[in-house]
This record gives sequence, C-alpha cells and structure tokens, in this order.
Amino acid sequence: MEVHSSAAAAVAVLTAVFALGLLPVTAAEASIASYWFAGFGVALAVFASLLLHELAHAAVARRYGVGTRRVVLWLLGGAAEQDTPAPTPLADAVIAVAGPLASAALGVTSWAVALVMAPLLSPTALAALLWLGTANLAWAVFVLLPGAPLDGGRILRALVWSRTRDRHHGDRTARRGGRALGVLLLSAGAAVVILFGQFVGVWFAVAGWALWAPRTITSAETGPDAVPP
Repeated sequence: MEVHSSAAAAVAVLTAVFALGLLPVTAAEASIASYWFAGFGVALAVFASLLLHELAHAAVARRYGVGTRRVVLWLLGGAAEQDTPAPTPLADAVIAVAGPLASAALGVTSWAVALVMAPLLSPTALAALLWLGTANLAWAVFVLLPGAPLDGGRILRALVWSRTRDRHHGDRTARRGGRALGVLLLSAGAAVVILFGQFVGVWFAVAGWALWAPRTITSAETGPDAVPP
C-alpha cells in the first residue's frame, strides 16, 4: 500500500469540515477541542474505509486470477492497480462493484453501531459515527457514476464490452462518460462556490477535474479509481 502526499491535505481538509461545520451542527454545545478530536478521527476513519474499498476490489480480482500490484490512497480516493485486465466482461463488472458494496456495508454498519451504542456514546462520538456512515454511503453512490475512472465507468465498460465483444470500444465509451461527468462536476462545483459560497463546491470541482483531465490514469489501466498522474 502507498499513501500519496496529497492524502495528508485531504485529511486536514476533512478534519476542518467536520470540526467547523458538520459536528457542531449535529452535536451542539460540545467543546471545540472535542470537535477537532472527533473530526480528525472521522477523517482517518474515512481513509481507512477507502483502503477497505480498494482491498475489496483486490480480493475479488484475485478470485478471477487478476493480481494487484499496489493500492494507492490519494487526495480523491484510491486505486487498486491491477497486473492484467479482467478476463471477461462479467469479471470486470463484478470486480468493479465489489468496492461500492464494501463502502455501503461500512456505511450501514457505522449507522447500526451508532444506533445500538447511542445511550453509551457522547453526542460528539455519536455524530462522528453517523457522519462516517454517511460518508461511506455517499462514496458508494458517487463511484457508481458511469464514467472512467470511477467504478461505474468500469461497469459501463463491461456492459459495452459484453454487447460489442470489443473491450477497447468499452474503454472509449467509459472515458467519454468520465469526461462528460468531469465537465458537469466542474460546472456544478463552480456554481455552488460562486452562487452559494459553499466550500463543498470545491470538492465537486476538484473531482470534476480529476475525471476530465486527459492525464488521469483510467480504470482500464489501473483499476476503478483515479490516481495522480
């Protein structure tokens, strides 16, 4: 496993978002220190969840005889870099969907633990668990968008590959979908920042750039998620 230097910036920003914005709203009247401590914990837990997401890809890929060279965590997520392409469209789709399923399971588990343990937890700890669950579920939905290098792009590639019996045609279709999504997210992010002054728009814009940028490594080359060029 490798951790790109940009991951540190993501942890810092996530910590600030939780400590300054989300936790004070959902756990009012706690101390400022507890917000920052819980925010840092959630940010680290989010990246641990991303690692489990990528390991799910790697575990399922191994069952289809596809090895994984490394798992990389970076600013916008992670990537399980595979040695060889998936042998069939079905294998490609199953490997791709393993990550989102793992993230969704983590999200539901976080919510369930929060609900069961609620009487024993402080308001800040309870809010942190709920936000961790929300982050995992949101990630599971986001990566299923139909465009490379997201998991949804790999599923789209598998569908086109299955229909046309041409993997390269599937690659091209997934890449076009990724560029279209990139433009949409860039535009939406800019609008959110300019019109509403919300910091979350920056995340949309950066995610859009990662999808649109020509040098972004695609799912066809390294797995379902983007890694820095």
